Amino acid sequence: MPFDLDTFKAAYEKWVAESLPDFRAHKMDEIVKKYPFVITDDIPWTPYRGKPSDQTFALVTSGGLYLKDSQSPFDTESIHGDPSFREIPRTVQPQDLGFAHAHYDHSLAEQDVNTIFPIQRFIELETEGVIGKLARTHYSFSYVNDVVPLITKFVPKLIDRIRSAGVDVLFLVPV
Repeated sequence: MPFDLDTFKAAYEKWVAESLPDFRAHKMDEIVKKYPFVITDDIPWTPYRGKPSDQTFALVTSGGLYLKDSQSPFDTESIHGDPSFREIPRTVQPQDLGFAHAHYDHSLAEQDVNTIFPIQRFIELETEGVIGKLARTHYSFSYVNDVVPLITKFVPKLIDRIRSAGVDVLFLVPV
């Protein structure tokens, strides 16, 4: 079945009303059980084509990464989450990154950011000629419960940016 924005909005608003007390009490297990997940069968899956050594790659993580010195952290206080994204340059150093995501243990990622954002591994793949090129800019999201602004505003912005950058392959790293 195709995704119906209005149906989701109604189910989501009901979920927010029922889940807000548990969210405020940090009972995430309880609210996740009731979340109105989007289930669709009309995803336009496309088989991978081409040779990685001829293509440009970019990374997207949902780890809540942001540049500590120049970007604001994601909003982690809202039940709705934060549908915006942060641009992360390929030249980023691990110590320049902050973590703004309230629903996972950051300790392993803080030890090695490549566990959630394998930028250094992809630089190595580029150096070895396994991939053609690593894009100059990569992207991070945090948690998002209200998918409406995500799919109506922020995903189209992301798509425009990756197309403008000539990205062939977008490597998604869910957290």
